[in-house]
Amino acid sequence: MRRLCLTLLCGLVAVPAALAASYATGDGVLEISNGAGNIVLNTTRGTVWGQVARGRLVVTDPVPGDGAVYVSGAEAVPVAENVTSYRGKDLHFRVTSGKVKLALKGFGIDLTAVGVGTVQLTGDAYAADPGLYALDNNGKWNPLPVSSTKTVSFGVPSAPAP
Repeated sequence: MRRLCLTLLCGLVAVPAALAASYATGDGVLEISNGAGNIVLNTTRGTVWGQVARGRLVVTDPVPGDGAVYVSGAEAVPVAENVTSYRGKDLHFRVTSGKVKLALKGFGIDLTAVGVGTVQLTGDAYAADPGLYALDNNGKWNPLPVSSTKTVSFGVPSAPAP
């Protein structure tokens, strides 16, 4: 009986700690659902994954090797040093850690970013529904702006070490 109680107690302590470890201090969340238009995402750290039903994705990796960028559904076309373009239908992408810039233009854009960064949002004025975005798990979904570009931040940058 003591062993069972000790096991349960350890489980009650370990599970919340494991869940908390998946986010670093100051990390925020950006979500985009069924977006249509232009989205420019700049991360200083974190993970990004998503898909584009039809459109273009331009990846700028200013610090090669600090993370990994995976894209499926289109051939990589080098544009410049550390800049790669992808165009097509049913693009899927994942960025693990590191600093990166993603420029997306198209329809059916679904994206989730966990970390720290900024995003410029411009919905397609001709789309029947430009899509929605949410920040930092507040539960509030907002329409993508169509009359102007809106820049929002997610997460809190960590203070430099003394």
